Amino acid sequence: MQETVIEKIYTKFKEKKQFTLPAHLLPSQQGYNLLCWLHELLLYYDTVDFVVRPFDELPPLRLSSQQGLGITAQDIHRFIISDVNLIPPRLRRKLLTLAVSHGCAEDAWQHLLPILEGLLHGAPRETVIEDLSWRFSPVAELLIALTWIFMEREQIAPPRGMRLICERFPYYQWVSEDGKQVLWEPEQPLCRWERLAFDVYDAWLALEKGGR
Repeated sequence: MQETVIEKIYTKFKEKKQFTLPAHLLPSQQGYNLLCWLHELLLYYDTVDFVVRPFDELPPLRLSSQQGLGITAQDIHRFIISDVNLIPPRLRRKLLTLAVSHGCAEDAWQHLLPILEGLLHGAPRETVIEDLSWRFSPVAELLIALTWIFMEREQIAPPRGMRLICERFPYYQWVSEDGKQVLWEPEQPLCRWERLAFDVYDAWLALEKGGR
């Protein structure tokens, strides 16, 4: 089987303690380069099945050169393989694979929604509401991660004088040039996690009513 890009980077680093990133994995000057890295990560998992060694030894592989946006490929990797979140890593991997394999957010969301609704099937209404309204719940955390993909896919750019910052993936904030948080959201509804949560709740409610 042909070596993946990540394996090649790691092999080069082991041999020479240095490496050159291919052009499609270079950090973005504005915004972030998540889709290309996710694609390479998912290919890597197909060959090594979540082995983490390259990411233990490689230096941070940044997705962006933008100030305040220091997320790395290692951060994305840790999010996918983490066993702390109650959503199993293999399911997170499946959902992210679906998210990156469609050309627009709307198409991807139509394939993701039934799976996400299924995570809550049979749960009491109070539990579902809590899972979809508390931004630190496992389901909400995954929805926030999906907005990163959808924002890049839809080429969302904030107004002049505003930027995205992130200290711990997938959580982020929009701030002004002086670093103060601002209340701004993308116009594209699927780029807002609360809208994704509403869609999941609506689908859950319809299924629960239909099952009675």
